[in-house]
Amino acid sequence: MNGSKNKKAEESITRVMRRVEGFKDWLVAGRFRNHRNSAITPWPVVPGAYVVGDSLGPVAICTLTSNALFTPLATLPGVAIAGRAFSANLGIEKMVSNVTANPSIRFLLLCGKESPYFQVGQALDALFAYGVTSGGRIIKASGHMPELSRIEMARIEHFRKQVELVNCVGETKIDTLAAVVNELAGRNPGLLQDAPIESAAVASNSKVGDGFRLIVPGGHRESLAYDPMGFFIITLDREVNEIFVHHYWSDHSPAHLVRGRNAEAILLALLREELISQRSHAGYLGAELAKAETAMRLDLHYEQDQPLRLQ
Repeated sequence: MNGSKNKKAEESITRVMRRVEGFKDWLVAGRFRNHRNSAITPWPVVPGAYVVGDSLGPVAICTLTSNALFTPLATLPGVAIAGRAFSANLGIEKMVSNVTANPSIRFLLLCGKESPYFQVGQALDALFAYGVTSGGRIIKASGHMPELSRIEMARIEHFRKQVELVNCVGETKIDTLAAVVNELAGRNPGLLQDAPIESAAVASNSKVGDGFRLIVPGGHRESLAYDPMGFFIITLDREVNEIFVHHYWSDHSPAHLVRGRNAEAILLALLREELISQRSHAGYLGAELAKAETAMRLDLHYEQDQPLRLQ
């Protein structure tokens, strides 16, 4: 496959993954815990790897790939929310959605270690400096698939207007970052009055007039590209009657384990933890997990990538 075909396949895969993420976010909407001092209900509006502090605080923090950093930073006075972001598409889209849903947030502080593959920090720098193309691609972003095609252009522009980007990429010292947060809170410009435009995409795409929009089965199946977030081994443990999913990084080192009896719950956990970056991979895992659950319930033989058969 040449470079042009590879790029086209990657773009298609990323779009499919965004739809899976959107459906998952819709499923869990409204299940967020109540946050102290919250003036917006419910908030945050989409789930992710974050901790909410004072929801009226003016500072949002993105720790990039530094997992251990965002929990202590969320406790600092003036911090509304702190979380990680691994990807320059889904991760930034969630960030834009949550930040623009809270007009109290006026600063976005970047810190922690940058991803050499996705380069989320550089992508955010480029987003604020240059914006996006008509197709949602972040202009002059250097990392993998920096596309925000699931977010309305008006919301992206509102995000750029609402918050000031403060770039401390590479900094991991809590004391140093606390001083930065304190300085930002001290010059809080106050609540942003303009509200972002809400999306009507779901309503406009689901129906034609008063009836359902008919779609026919079939279509072109894109090949499954290699997922930079790694791969999964699915097995059944008959003694405990559970599905085991072992996640390995792309270098084959062990990463995560999720176990359970419900295929959907397992897939949602993998999506929640942002361990899948390609939609075709999410679709494949959904099908394999459904097979595994069926095999467990009906006492069939399960082997990953193979048809179900009698024991």
